[in-house]
Amino acid sequence: MDKALFRAYVKELVKETIEEEVRKVLPKLLGEAVEEIKSIKESKTSNSEPKKSFSRTQLAEMMGLERLGDTIVAKTGNVGPVMTPPPGISPDNPAVQAINKDYSGIMKALKLV
Repeated sequence: MDKALFRAYVKELVKETIEEEVRKVLPKLLGEAVEEIKSIKESKTSNSEPKKSFSRTQLAEMMGLERLGDTIVAKTGNVGPVMTPPPGISPDNPAVQAINKDYSGIMKALKLV
């Protein structure tokens, strides 16, 4: 038997063997994959909780804000204390000074308060 012919024959036998094994194993693996996907979908739907919805009144109470009718009033007085810079940043840093600066005089001059 010629060497090239023998290689082609062996190649064809291996190809047929692999295809036969794939035909046997593939349906089983596909069935397992489908079952796993279904179980994941079922567990997601059973674990999901309805999202809580808050009214504007509840939000204002939670945030400690005032309300004017249906509008939440946001004032600088509602904001927490002056920001302290994180460790490693100097309080003399211009960015920190700009954030902590008292802008009440400018706001009064512009008649915003």
